[in-house]
Formats: sequence, C-alpha cells, structure tokens
Amino acid sequence: MLEPVTLSFPHLPACLDGLRLAHLTDFHIRRGHDARDRADRIAGRLASMRLDLALFTGDYMDRSGDESAAAELLGHLLERLRPRLGCYGVFGNHDNPDLRRRLGELDIHWLDNTVARPGRLPLALCGLDGDNTRRPDAVELAGHLGRDGRSAFRILLSHYPTALATASDLGIHLLLAGHTHGGQLRLLWRRALYNSTDLPLHLSAGVLRHRDTLAVVSRGLGETALPLRLFCPRQLPIIQLKRGPLPGEHTDLIANVLPW
Repeated sequence: MLEPVTLSFPHLPACLDGLRLAHLTDFHIRRGHDARDRADRIAGRLASMRLDLALFTGDYMDRSGDESAAAELLGHLLERLRPRLGCYGVFGNHDNPDLRRRLGELDIHWLDNTVARPGRLPLALCGLDGDNTRRPDAVELAGHLGRDGRSAFRILLSHYPTALATASDLGIHLLLAGHTHGGQLRLLWRRALYNSTDLPLHLSAGVLRHRDTLAVVSRGLGETALPLRLFCPRQLPIIQLKRGPLPGEHTDLIANVLPW
C-alpha cells in the first residue's frame, strides 16, 4: 500500500529539504464496511513514519448513503494520524454536500480555491475543489497565490489530475491528485483499461511532468463500481522532498517520468 517516492526540485527552500508528505485519496468507503478497521490498518502502516503533512484529495465516500461510514473513517484516522504541520484536503466528485458538512467539523483544513501557509514556512498549500456542480476557480486561486510571492514552494491539491496544465500556468511546483484509481482494472504491464479522465491511459498513475511542474497521481485507497482491482493495487504515496534536478525533461506535453 505505501509507495515511498523522493522528488527533487532545483529551487526547494533549504528548510523544506526532507519534508515528508502522506498523500491519501479515493477511499470510496461504503456503508457496511468496517470504517474503523480500515482506518486502523492505514494508521498502523503510517505509525512508524515521521510525517510532516497529511494531504487528502477527495472521494472519501462512494455513493449516497455512505456519508456516515466516510465520516467515521476520517474521524478515526485523524485520531491516530498526527502530522507535524497538520492535515489539509479538498473534496472529490463523489463527496456530496452532506458529507462536506460532516467533514467540515474534523481537524482538516479544507482548501477551496484558497492558500494556506503551514508553520510559517516558505510553503504555499492550495486547493481546487472537486465539486462537479461548478468549475474550480483558478482565477481566484491565482489571486491568492499572487499575494503570496514567488519565493514559496507551491503544492496544489486537486482531485483531478487534468489540473496539471492549469497548475503549470499558476507556477505550481507539485500537484497531488487522484480520481483515476490508476485504472483500477488493468491488463499486464500496467495497461489501464479506463481512467475517467481525458488523459491518455498511460498517464493513469505515476509521477507526471508538464514543463516544470510535477504531479503525483495516486492509484488511491478504494474502488468504485466494482469492489475489485486487477494488477492495480491500492496505494498511499509517501513523498519526500529533496533539493536537486527535476526528474525527466522539460516538455510542453505530459510525460510519465515514474509510472506506477
């Protein structure tokens, strides 16, 4: 489940060198599932790790009626998960208004076209909401980032990996996203059959690069439609930031520099 990955950035502030992030996405928990047991298993895997941030990118529930199970899962997980700089998140397209209201009471800083500065570090955490009733407001987010200055390292949370081009235009260094489940059902050699986005299937999961922006697209921690995964196990990326050259090459296309 845990996927350690080290990402290097040439202009990473020295005080952020070694920062460790847990990226949790796409739980898709359903009523009748043992939410507490799943939370315990995830927290148990993370117990031995020194985490600075826990970052959530949506789809905590699967369908209407699953709100209580999703709220129980995240509530119990947060009781055990104590990252040094806190928990931040955005919602996904499966997360309805009822769930958003319930999760608003938890100790997660929800980022909806807003920017946070945890620990007064040169770090700008921002989010694009995954509400499928309206489009994320990148113009509003750009206004917040403009006031933030160019010196901060910028991380964008978005449920959708298709935000990568927008992230690049906004000067984002690292995008975290889910939604694709890595395809959920794959043929051999990581060949996804479907990924619910406009991205080509070979970009369904991994570390992507567009120009000078990297994106971590996780396979996620749950399933939708069918409670089944094929050649595509669940995933929780543990990302460590380092100062160094960007992986891959500068390109106006999107390259998968570390396929998962």
